[in-house]
Amino acid sequence: MTASGVELRVGARVLLEPTTFRIAAGDRIGLVGRNGAGKTTLTKTLAGETQPTGGTISRGGDVGYLPQDPASGDLEQLAMDRVLSARGLDAVLTAMRETEGLMASADDATRDKAMDRYTRLEARFTAAGGYAAESEAHRITAALGLGDRVL
Repeated sequence: MTASGVELRVGARVLLEPTTFRIAAGDRIGLVGRNGAGKTTLTKTLAGETQPTGGTISRGGDVGYLPQDPASGDLEQLAMDRVLSARGLDAVLTAMRETEGLMASADDATRDKAMDRYTRLEARFTAAGGYAAESEAHRITAALGLGDRVL
């Protein structure tokens, strides 16, 4: 990832003067600063969730952002959701869960239609590596040095 002339502002407040840096594959970085300094804003910007006020960010691969204090309180589910979301599979998994309920229908036509839909959704999920999401989440947190305390 390369950031060139990246500037961050919130209103008139400057969080980050135009800055250029590079993060190589395998690098581990940490952001340290007082509350309100812009650590979360920079992290979200690097992950592509927000845009910088100025400059450009070039990402060579997938970048994710795992909030430090999730509202749900369920860190395992949050990590899993982030992995699925990064692969674009969160919507597919939601559709699979909804379809599972319809597969229990007493109406033959509804049940058959749901089973056909589930087969297509599961094929999409499997082809994109959806069932590997849990082990991927474990690998990601281990690589970040977070271990099982997050999962």
